[in-house]
Amino acid sequence: MDMNPRAETLRSLVQLDYDAAEAYSAALERIQSPELARQLEAFRADHVRHVWLINGLLEKMGEPAAQPAPDLKGVVLRGFTATLSARSDEAALMAMVGNEGITNSTYRDVLELDWTPREREVLARNYADEQRHLAWIRQALALRSWEAEGLHP
Repeated sequence: MDMNPRAETLRSLVQLDYDAAEAYSAALERIQSPELARQLEAFRADHVRHVWLINGLLEKMGEPAAQPAPDLKGVVLRGFTATLSARSDEAALMAMVGNEGITNSTYRDVLELDWTPREREVLARNYADEQRHLAWIRQALALRSWEAEGLHP
């Protein structure tokens, strides 16, 4: 059976976004700051939406939707995030910087490939979300926003 390389790349992105959503879930179980939790939940929802959008692209190609599931990389990522998140809100954000760094570099690399205009549009919007996530998390770390809420690590 011949594998469609574009479809395989999209399936990999679905798994990546699924893993990212799971990492956010792990952080959210331990985060203390209501503002950080609100924002991280919105970012988690973006990753869930990315899964849905990319699966739509796969279906338009005539390919079956990806069925993401916990894999070794995702289990490690979630465990790492959960462990760091248990230490402090700052540690949770630091874990998310690493996670978002991976999604950002992956989307950036994927956008170098040949896509239809519609596929490129969806992937570019997802990448813009990833860039926004990373920028917000870095700013929250720089401003130590959880301290403004009276929450100290």
